[in-house]
Amino acid sequence: MTRRETLERLAREARPYLGRLSVAMFLGTLAGLSNLVAPWGFKELINHVLTPKRSPDLHVLWVVLGAIFAAMVLGAAATYGQSYLTAWSGQRMIAKMRVRLFERVLRLPLAEFDKWRPGELIARFSNDLQLMTDAVSISVPQLVQNTVTFVSSLAFMAVIDWRLTLTLAIVSPVVSLAVSRFQKLISASTLRTQQRIADLSASLTETLHGQRIVKAFGREGYEAERFSRRTDELFGTYMKLTQFIQTQPLVLSVLIVTAIVGIIGLSVYEVVVTRRLNIGQIFEYWGLLVNLINPMNRFAAFVGDISKALVGAGRVYEILDLPVERQESDGAGHLGKVDGRLAFENVCFSYGAGDPSAIDGLDAVIEAGQIVALVGPSGAGKTTIVNLVPRFYEPQSGRITLDGVDIATLRLSELRAAIGIVPQEAQLFRGTVTENIRYGRLDATDEQVRAAAREANAEEFVLSLPDGYATQVGERGARFSGGERQRISIARAILRDPRILILDEATSALDSHSEALIEQALDRLLPGRTTLIIAHRLSTIRRAHKILYIEGGRMLETGTHAELLSRGGFYARLYQSQFG
Repeated sequence: MTRRETLERLAREARPYLGRLSVAMFLGTLAGLSNLVAPWGFKELINHVLTPKRSPDLHVLWVVLGAIFAAMVLGAAATYGQSYLTAWSGQRMIAKMRVRLFERVLRLPLAEFDKWRPGELIARFSNDLQLMTDAVSISVPQLVQNTVTFVSSLAFMAVIDWRLTLTLAIVSPVVSLAVSRFQKLISASTLRTQQRIADLSASLTETLHGQRIVKAFGREGYEAERFSRRTDELFGTYMKLTQFIQTQPLVLSVLIVTAIVGIIGLSVYEVVVTRRLNIGQIFEYWGLLVNLINPMNRFAAFVGDISKALVGAGRVYEILDLPVERQESDGAGHLGKVDGRLAFENVCFSYGAGDPSAIDGLDAVIEAGQIVALVGPSGAGKTTIVNLVPRFYEPQSGRITLDGVDIATLRLSELRAAIGIVPQEAQLFRGTVTENIRYGRLDATDEQVRAAAREANAEEFVLSLPDGYATQVGERGARFSGGERQRISIARAILRDPRILILDEATSALDSHSEALIEQALDRLLPGRTTLIIAHRLSTIRRAHKILYIEGGRMLETGTHAELLSRGGFYARLYQSQFG
């Protein structure tokens, strides 16, 4: 996205705040013009009080002092009002963008989401939006005020003596060229710096989430060295950005000082030799020149901040422009009452163009209320199959039907409302036990939450907690064991009361006591529901009405446990290798 496109989009974002921004612009203009009063006052004091042709006029002294005092107070008040209104409008706009960014990440198709590391997405929320926040809160208000001061001072200087002011016009093209060049360098360097920050954030996130693996393999030193290397890369990139940012005002200062020295020399010549200016006028001119110098010195910083903000905005728009999950097709129908019959009809799926097929011509029928176990070696496509049912991914060809209706034609919200998922690794969110169970159905009462916990055999440990159901679960449920987290996850599924249930072997990584409790909970949960289970344990396999043996993305065998054993085929050999 080009800078111009980014600016145009930001302008459209700012339209709802046009009223406040207009008032802010007026106040900024007022604050900028207030800086002209002091140079005028100096001229009046010198000509009428300090070096008068006759006697000093003290009335002028009081008028000038009152005018300068009023201008300073008015300028300060206008600056406050402008800064507040600009910051309010900018922060509100960024707050809405932050919410939109979060919603867009939530609604990304999983195929798109999987392309991004969590740290990269977090960097968009933190660093990139922070660049925009700094610009709208500080740089933009000051840029407006300084621009007004600069333009108005330059105009009055031209009125006083256009010959002197022409000296600045000679330097202006050189200054403009320098600013333009540095702006490009700063933008490119900012982009590289933000990418390095994203890499560092991603590395940090991955390492913290994989802390147990790091310790188990004794890789603390390796991870520290890798983090240090990425920190050094960020340091180098950031210092290059700092070099550009700090060099820009240095170069501009040399150019400006050169012009100022020339102006001072010429102005003295105008007073002493040509006598086109009097002493009061020359002091007024120098006062306006001071007004000119401050904005010129600060323009570089403002332009640098705004350039960085545009880079941040472009990176935010990069996420906002990503596709969202297809919610419904044209003429999408309502799901209605769900029986739960699933049918896969010649379904083919691959994760990316050029990738091998993860599912290749799958044909299978799962009757309503059946418990079906998906069995096969690792990487066979079992997880991919169950992910196609809630439309986490869309098949490239073929179709999946629910009660005879192609799920691609159903409203996504209604389809997923009919499905419950219990993953192998239970995912809990920061909050209370009640809030985590209620995640399955947000309008559930406290009694319904407790009933679901009892059904999931979770209440036995929940009531023993210091705060019971109001206990905070901690980050990702860190306070609980794997079995306890899994029982809360099952309670969540029970509360949802889905017609279709997907289980990624809920007991595969648990101790025998937790496994027994969860098996009891599943015995209450599964009857009457169409259930797909990625099976790893014999108890789960024997519970199934039907077994689908999957290998290489294809269904090679189907039948009951006894039928498949009697055939002596793929399933029998896998069973023999696993269970003897």
